[in-house]
Amino acid sequence: MIPIWLGIIIVAIIVEIITIDLVSIWFAAGGVVALIADLLGASQAIQIALFVIVTTIAIFVTRPIAKKYLRTNIEKTNYDRVIGKHGLVTKTITADTKGEVKVMSTSWLAASVDNNTINEGEYCEIMAIEGAHLVVKKIEE
Repeated sequence: MIPIWLGIIIVAIIVEIITIDLVSIWFAAGGVVALIADLLGASQAIQIALFVIVTTIAIFVTRPIAKKYLRTNIEKTNYDRVIGKHGLVTKTITADTKGEVKVMSTSWLAASVDNNTINEGEYCEIMAIEGAHLVVKKIEE
């Protein structure tokens, strides 16, 4: 079974190098453990069981951690820079309707974070962007 485990390891590593998206490295880890078991004289059933167990554990334990630290495809846009800025309410925001806020020379639809009314002419702080509108909070004076 040595050629099979080596084949799995090599293919998994090549696929991982090509995709760079953490899709197959766990199969390589399982293959390494199964290859070691084969070299130590374990039966085929034990080798296969070790391959499945190690691969499964590696996927469920390391994938969430790796995805958290390797998020490279998140692209920030210029819109993110409005978060934390202050804006002028140009159309009243109520709990039932979105209003408008002008921030950094751009008008946005906006909703209140706490469903409070923010009247036209008052200032607000941009807390977040949800879809195509801002979530804002009235600035208490």
